[in-house]
Amino acid sequence: MTARRSIWILALAAALTALLAGACSKAIGPDTENEDDGWTNVGGDLPISFSSSLDIPATKGTLPAYSTFGVFAYYTKTSNWGNGNNFTPDFMYNEDVAFDGTSYTYDPIKYWPNNTNDKITFWAYYPYSANAVLYKANNSSTVYTNATKNLPDIRFTVTDGQTDFMISNVASNKTRPAVNTPVLLTFNHALSSISFYVKKVDTAVPEKYTVKLKSIRLDGIYLTAIHKSTANPTVWYNWATRGSIPTFTPATSSEYLTLTTSYPADGSPQAVSMAIPQDLSYEYAMLHIEYTIDFDGLLNTRTMITNIPLSTVFEDASAEWLKGKEYRVNISITPDDPIEFSVTWSNWGTVHNINC
Repeated sequence: MTARRSIWILALAAALTALLAGACSKAIGPDTENEDDGWTNVGGDLPISFSSSLDIPATKGTLPAYSTFGVFAYYTKTSNWGNGNNFTPDFMYNEDVAFDGTSYTYDPIKYWPNNTNDKITFWAYYPYSANAVLYKANNSSTVYTNATKNLPDIRFTVTDGQTDFMISNVASNKTRPAVNTPVLLTFNHALSSISFYVKKVDTAVPEKYTVKLKSIRLDGIYLTAIHKSTANPTVWYNWATRGSIPTFTPATSSEYLTLTTSYPADGSPQAVSMAIPQDLSYEYAMLHIEYTIDFDGLLNTRTMITNIPLSTVFEDASAEWLKGKEYRVNISITPDDPIEFSVTWSNWGTVHNINC
């Protein structure tokens, strides 16, 4: 099942009283020319505020507390959005919406146009960055501003492999609701998710032995690319900066993971990493695995290091990672024989959401 995150832009009449209780409260509407000019007498104007819900049971994952996402809003007056080539995000430009664990807030508050024929189109990405690197559509050198038409392309860099990156569908041509009707933004995973399931194989040798997983790392992969938001389907391009993602790296030997003869239960891998979708044919793109082996009756611990080309590990998956796909890597370890791999893949399942 495709994981989809649903974010509602919800007009809450109750928020009006709390947010505009004082005469100095600042509120911005579509016709406000300068954000320094605010409405102080808003009357029956309807504020745009935010709440969120995840379209799966809450136990599967949700936006973590103190996270933010960035919103762009295009005020098109009575015109339709179309392909967006005629409109700029001068109503909301990379507006950071903060979640404190209970509610979403942003400042200054924005309002629906009172003319019910006027329209606003919304688009967003997660997680928010004040220093987001934005480009004009299909141009990796022209900087995107609130005066640039259409959606931005966004450069994203994988740092820890545990931070998700999502892009919303365009919620186009939204008008002031007669009642508090939400505007739905559906977020989709823009990265690839790789889950590792590791076990030992006791039947390979007569001796009893203990295997402890020391580290799993993805080496020589692209860490930076630009997400092209206007393409259909949306794609990544202009890959850059190769490096490593430490997928499983305990701080001390006491935290090494003791393996059993069974894989973990579905949905509970020993390690998960999120990566830029990419071709894996680069010869130095490797899966690095390090583990220790202790045989009963022997005092010495053997440390084993294996580096396998990622193109080999993911050969059955055409040696590439695709956007929005989850790859399950099964790894079985014996003391003397080569490590064995098998890979399956599917749409990114909601069970495996990490930090999103």
